[in-house]
Amino acid sequence: MSLLDGKQIALVVGQKNYDEKEFRFLYDYLEEAGADVIVASNTAEKALGRLEGYVTPDTRIADLDPQEFDAIVLVGGYGARVYLWNDEETHQTLRKFAQNHKTIAAIGAAPTALAKAGVLDKRKVTAFPDYESKLILEESGAQLSQENLVVDDHIITAKTNRQLQAFAEAIVEKLKG
Repeated sequence: MSLLDGKQIALVVGQKNYDEKEFRFLYDYLEEAGADVIVASNTAEKALGRLEGYVTPDTRIADLDPQEFDAIVLVGGYGARVYLWNDEETHQTLRKFAQNHKTIAAIGAAPTALAKAGVLDKRKVTAFPDYESKLILEESGAQLSQENLVVDDHIITAKTNRQLQAFAEAIVEKLKG
């Protein structure tokens, strides 16, 4: 029996310029751990990575129902900044996952989308260290840490894709219960 048998995870990418290294590693790692991984993006059209990769989403972010999932994981990269930070449908979905106490994980530029969704108040988090992210995270009430990986209850954040292994392990550890 695998660690995450029966667990459903929504892996979210921005419609364009998502970090392909993060996506591929997380998708493979979580599937190998036994989870059913569903890919979601802003639309159901092919999502393009920042280099040459792409993925055809299984569903739209707006159509994710937290009752059907154990976790939502946001992939970073410039695509998170452009397609997730200011997308109200993404924010609504994140708030629903938070209200249902589901595991929410984000890496790199993606934690800022959590801040903009309003789910980080008084939460300790980390994110890619850029000035705009820092301001948004602090304004949201988040407690910004310079640590590479932060787990605060059901919220898991990682600074960069150099923490992919530890980030994926933290997700698995949280979900295996």
